[in-house]
Amino acid sequence: MIKKVVIVTSGQPSSNPRALKEATLFSENKISVTFIYCPITTWADEFDDIIIAENKQINFICTGYKTNHWKYKFIRLRKKYWELSSKVFNNLFDANLKSTVLFSQELKIETAKHKADLYIAHNIGAISAAVNAAKLYKAKVGFDAEDFHRGENSFNSNNIISKIEKKYFPVVNYCTVASPLIGKAYSNLFPLINFIVINNVFSLKYLSHEPIESNSDKLNLFWFSQFVGKNRGLETIIDAINIACNENIKLNLLGKITVEYKNELFQSIKNKQSINFLNNVHPNKIFEIAQKFDVGLATEIPHNLNRDICLTNKIFTYLLSGNAILFSGTNAQSDFLNENKGVGFLYKYQDSNSLAKLLVSLSEDKIKLNNLKKEAWKLARDKFNWELESQKLFQVINKYL
Repeated sequence: MIKKVVIVTSGQPSSNPRALKEATLFSENKISVTFIYCPITTWADEFDDIIIAENKQINFICTGYKTNHWKYKFIRLRKKYWELSSKVFNNLFDANLKSTVLFSQELKIETAKHKADLYIAHNIGAISAAVNAAKLYKAKVGFDAEDFHRGENSFNSNNIISKIEKKYFPVVNYCTVASPLIGKAYSNLFPLINFIVINNVFSLKYLSHEPIESNSDKLNLFWFSQFVGKNRGLETIIDAINIACNENIKLNLLGKITVEYKNELFQSIKNKQSINFLNNVHPNKIFEIAQKFDVGLATEIPHNLNRDICLTNKIFTYLLSGNAILFSGTNAQSDFLNENKGVGFLYKYQDSNSLAKLLVSLSEDKIKLNNLKKEAWKLARDKFNWELESQKLFQVINKYL
């Protein structure tokens, strides 16, 4: 009998690579996969269409309203109601979760329509839907913590999230986490649960055939995200470029950006030729673009606990692309570089002067730069790739199928 898995996320396929990699892994192993998601942002729709067309073996189901103005307005009013109600009802009626997720009820209703052997929730917004369906069909349920959720936002929000985690974590069969320190933080709170680290790595199909050496005078820096915004460490990068005063250093930014912030960055850099803006692309195209550059920037600012202990997909994208990496000194990134030496350098996340010295050094010493790029490429080939990491995940999943 063919086993069935339902993956539930309050995001979209193109903005949730962990859930998508998981779905693809199951389908490749002859497991029936249903992928239930919500419409969140218009820019992702085009990329979702491509992903769905490329993965016809996966049953993608979008639940929620975005194009219907009145339904969408009602959903937003409903969320406001639950935000107020959560202060009165606390955890009754799932008020806390309904107050944090726009389409939590739609996810719950849709997920309950699909009988499966295993339900996997990606992010806090999906956990109620997965647990409810698992109880309904006497199935197993898993949760993937891409972040340390109670450590993401303000105190009041985190207090609500902690109550959701306290309610649902003890009833799931397993939990995967996206970094060792996230696993450690959750293990301290829930010592009876085994948190398995599944890194945010990608397939070797995106690995360049060989490390691409830098032969020009230019030092091309690269940073990407779905959205380019403030408090992401970019201001420190630009300050360092200004201090370095080296025309050969260029910053390349990829992602959706407001006109106001784009103008702010452009005005703040002294040499206007030292910054370049790239439009959003399909997630699979980022590796091809990253290979054109020398240094990947992992500029996390620990303005909350989650940012201090997470390892983002940027790091593993840079490794596969053969980029040397400059890491801001968060706890997670410091630990990563200590364990995987020779792929880059650490800098204090607000220390523009020390970062400027690193930029000048890499710009002037191409042997050092190319050695870092080569080691990054080898680390992706030999250790941090989906082909290896997926084996660990599949062993976990097999226990519950």
